[in-house]
Formats: sequence, C-alpha cells, structure tokens
Amino acid sequence: MNQPCNWPYPAVATGIGPMPGVDSREAMNIAAGEFADFIPLIELPARGPGADPVGRTAALLAEVDRSFEVETTPSGWRLGHTGQRVLARARGYLSEDFDALEEFAAGSGNAVPIKVAIAGPWTLATGIADPAGEALLRDGGAVGDLTEALAQAAGDLVHRLRRWVADDALVIQLDEDVVPRVLAGRVPMSSGRLAHRSVEPGIVQGRLRAVTAAIQAAGARVVIRCHAKQAPVDLLRDTGTDALAVDLGREQLDDEALPRAWEAGFGLLLGCVPIVDAASDTARSGDTALSARLRGFMSDHGFASVPANIAITPRGGLADISMAAARATISACARVGAVVRDERENADVR
Repeated sequence: MNQPCNWPYPAVATGIGPMPGVDSREAMNIAAGEFADFIPLIELPARGPGADPVGRTAALLAEVDRSFEVETTPSGWRLGHTGQRVLARARGYLSEDFDALEEFAAGSGNAVPIKVAIAGPWTLATGIADPAGEALLRDGGAVGDLTEALAQAAGDLVHRLRRWVADDALVIQLDEDVVPRVLAGRVPMSSGRLAHRSVEPGIVQGRLRAVTAAIQAAGARVVIRCHAKQAPVDLLRDTGTDALAVDLGREQLDDEALPRAWEAGFGLLLGCVPIVDAASDTARSGDTALSARLRGFMSDHGFASVPANIAITPRGGLADISMAAARATISACARVGAVVRDERENADVR
C-alpha cells in the first residue's frame, strides 16, 4: 500500500497532452501560455506514425532493447526490424517537441512543474503486436520483458530531461486508459471474434509499480492517467504513484475512491472541463457553468472548496478537434482553475 504523500504543486490547471495540428512550437505556445503553472509536453498525432503515444514510447523502448523495435502495419504497430525509418521519425518528433518545451520552460524560469506523457506498459502491451499479429498482451513473459525495458527507458528519459528541468519539477504521466479492459478481459484479439483473457489485478498493479518505481528512483514524480469508464482508482493509487488523472464525468468502480485518494494527499488531475466549441455559447458562458460538474462532485462529498491537491484538466485529449476548439477548451480549463484557486485562497484567509 502507498503511504500518504503530499502533492507539492500548487497548479490549478494543466493539459493531458494531445493537441491538433503539426506545429510543435505553435501548440506549445498555446499550452504553455494557458497552463503556465503546470506545463504539459504536447503531442501531435496528426503528424502520423511515430507521433502517436505508442509510437513515440516505442522509440524510447528500442533505444534500450532492440528486441522491441517496431514497424508499422495497416492495423498498427508490430515487433519487427524494418521500421528504422519510422522510429527515426518518432525520435525526431520527440526531439522537436522537447526543443519547444525547453524553450517555454526556460521562459518560465525553470521553476514550474513540467509534465511529459508516455504510454504505460499495458497500453504498449495492447498497442504493439508480436510478429504473428497478436497483441503482446497474450504473452505474460513478453509483457514482463516489455515492462523491464519501459522502466529503463522511462528512467533514461527522466535523466535526459533533468539536464534542463529544475529539481522537484518533473512529472512523468503514464497513459493507461486500457487498464479497465485488460482487467475485464475485453481487449479484442486480432480476429475480432474473441478477446484476450483477463489479467489478474495483482499483475496489472505490479507492472505499473515497476515502471513507477523506476521513474521515481530517477528523480521524477508519476501521474497515472486513466480516463476510461470505471477506472480502478484504488488499484492505480496503490501502485506507488504520486497522482492520478481521471475523467470526472466517467462512472467509477467505487464512488468513494477519489475522495479517499485526495484525503490521503494524492495529487488528482480531474478531467472535468468538456470540449468547448469556440463559436458556441459554452465558450462565452461563465466559469461557474464550466465548473458545475466539479463543484457538484465536491459538494456531494462534503468539500466546501476544491482541495489544494486537485488540478483541472480537459476531459480528454484535444487532437481530434480544431485548433480553435482546442484553444477555447484550454482557455476554459485555465479560467476554471483560476476561479478555483481564488476561492481556495479566500477560504484560507477566512
């Protein structure tokens, strides 16, 4: 079990990562401008294979273990040694994104937290196929090897970022929306007619714990993000993570799991601001309307104001919407976060 920890960042709003477009600097300008208290590295999947979460993380894996080199297929990613070009492209995209992030982080004085997202072990195990075309998920040994490689790659990533990110300011986000389906045996096999067997909760938790521990040992904090329906909050919390990112609008397995997490001092990045159409009335609505879901949830659980260990995020990635809508949604998150911060500070004064 985790020991209670104190989430040290006073941030009130941040992003999940995915953004529309193909221009790293433009996207980082928007994200860093609105999320100046907690800057997320942007992801631009529209650039193609290698810019997606699985592809960019696979590029990191291949640097520490060549047996995890991947190639593209019509159905996605597969282990293979003919993908050097796409892996080189993935590394190029990542370097481009890091360059943009470094520029804006340096402008902030290197004092604010920086969040970088990678795919977690279960997302990789379901998103990468073996040479026969079946997800690595079917082979427990392969998942174990993948986890070891990811732990090393994640640690190396932390050391790389440490060259320009200030001490105590780096957060690695493990994206794991697939975990509920892995636990329930709802990940389809390549035929589409059958599903992979469910994985025991202890195994799911253990793989996540191994990667989390490696990241923390390298000197960064960890957020596990699961925006899926029925996210297993207690299971994820007990992996040793420092924080969780969940979609507040999704049904949870246990309605009291989130209150238990924030009462224990865990950081919670709550996806509570919906996608905002820049031309809609929602974009022009008051911040109280935009934060209604968050306020209702907090009130239902007896909190007069939003606790300090909670940050506001969009309810999902923004890659599949227009840049105008992405700007509007990010701005809405920042506005809600500012209102929450002011209310919290006023409550503290009283």
